[in-house]
Amino acid sequence: MTGARTRVLLAVLTAAMAIAGVLVATSLGGAGSGPEPYRGPSRDLYTHPFAWDSVWNLPLAQSAQFAPFNTQARDVYLDIENISVDPAFPVREAVWPRGRVDVHVDPGLSADGSYNNCSTFLADTPDGETVVAGQPLRLRPGGDPSYDFSFPAVPLRGDGRLGCHGGSNLSGIGGSIRVGEMSKPEPLRHPLKINLNCELSCSTAQEGFRWPAFKADGAFRDVYRGPDPRVHMGTLMGLPPDVDLSWITEPDTRKIAEAFRDYGAYVVDETGGEPSNALNAQAGAQNEIPNIDSRQMVRLFTSLSIVTNSTEATPGGGALGTPRRAPCALPFPDGTGGAPPGC
Repeated sequence: MTGARTRVLLAVLTAAMAIAGVLVATSLGGAGSGPEPYRGPSRDLYTHPFAWDSVWNLPLAQSAQFAPFNTQARDVYLDIENISVDPAFPVREAVWPRGRVDVHVDPGLSADGSYNNCSTFLADTPDGETVVAGQPLRLRPGGDPSYDFSFPAVPLRGDGRLGCHGGSNLSGIGGSIRVGEMSKPEPLRHPLKINLNCELSCSTAQEGFRWPAFKADGAFRDVYRGPDPRVHMGTLMGLPPDVDLSWITEPDTRKIAEAFRDYGAYVVDETGGEPSNALNAQAGAQNEIPNIDSRQMVRLFTSLSIVTNSTEATPGGGALGTPRRAPCALPFPDGTGGAPPGC
């Protein structure tokens, strides 16, 4: 009996040790057996936001079709947008007639509210992934921002269409040339935004706008006098793929030209009655675009063509999944938000 009991106890002890070994192995190695953190190339949520298929991220399709168009621009200037979306910025209270919201405010940003400058702030939310916008901005450096007109909050991982541009209600952050972009050696990797001289260029057809714009200027029926029914708020402009850019010797003009060729630019606002066009850029990026009013830049704008087949079903001139002129958007650092293979 003693030998039999010993054998039973040894068997039980052996089984217990085996089970303990499994448990120890699981506790030590279980974390490593799950999905590995994403470590590939990525884009920053705050400097390059929105979904991969947002209009502010999609390159032009290789199937994009073009029609000639002369903007009649005699000069080009920067439409400056106030963008404050760094979560490290201090939190202030933004005020407008219908409410208040805590936002992260660049302590060096200021505006006197004298014109309808489109302004976008990162809201102080738990996830830190929501922006709010308004205009015209009044802000003393280090103070609390205020504005007269506000727009609904927009998630930084969403489509990013809605924003504070008064002519179209399109985004004041998507498509903007951000601080640091022009000084880097890498190309611009997103569509741009432009304003047209609508008394000369924009049409009242289709109520003065097309997708992705939400509306036209309030007085568009009295202001828009352009002859081409395809040109108004939301129109996508671009350069044909075989365009000759060899005449451009200015580095900043060349970089913008390549973005027009590969991504295009959406019409988001108007410049009034003067024969001028504008390019939208973040406050602080001015020094990176020294040739904004050069003869080469004006010639570039007058070279733009209409992308005639850009619609909600064929953004950028082709359905999603069709070949594009440039790589589509990378994932965010957590591995989400990237374009599928082939885009």
